[in-house]
Amino acid sequence: MASPRTRRVLSDMRGRDGNNACFECGATNPQWVSVSYGIFICLECSGRHRGLGVHLSFVRSVTMDKWKDLEIEKMKAGGNGKAKAFFSSQSDYRPGMNFTEKYNTRAAALYRDKISTLADGRTWSIEGSPARHHQPRSSSPAQSSSSTVSTSAGQMSSADIASHR
Repeated sequence: MASPRTRRVLSDMRGRDGNNACFECGATNPQWVSVSYGIFICLECSGRHRGLGVHLSFVRSVTMDKWKDLEIEKMKAGGNGKAKAFFSSQSDYRPGMNFTEKYNTRAAALYRDKISTLADGRTWSIEGSPARHHQPRSSSPAQSSSSTVSTSAGQMSSADIASHR
């Protein structure tokens, strides 16, 4: 269960930056978040985010989950308004994108890196971000759960990638 301090911090945040509506669908009073993006989301959209996998979106309940200090810092670094502005500023993002496609974009990878970097107390820039060279995963139906990804070091399976996280 979230500590009283965590609840207070998140409650204060919900009143700012468009956080009192779900980032995805606009439902009021969202009770869930994607820590990875520092955004507030509703219960239904939290399920969609969970479906992306924790490598793309780490979901927490505002009230039911225990929170780490770094997760709170990520929420402070983010906000629904900041996320919308960032995504809108990126060339590979367009409003109305398929949900899975949106969170596999370079824009999403950059924003995850930005939130993580700022939460660590470091400065962030696109030029210095390891995500600047992100290539979206193919959403081809032929891809299986044991797909391979080309990297500068050669081919890696999705299991190899997961083991390095």
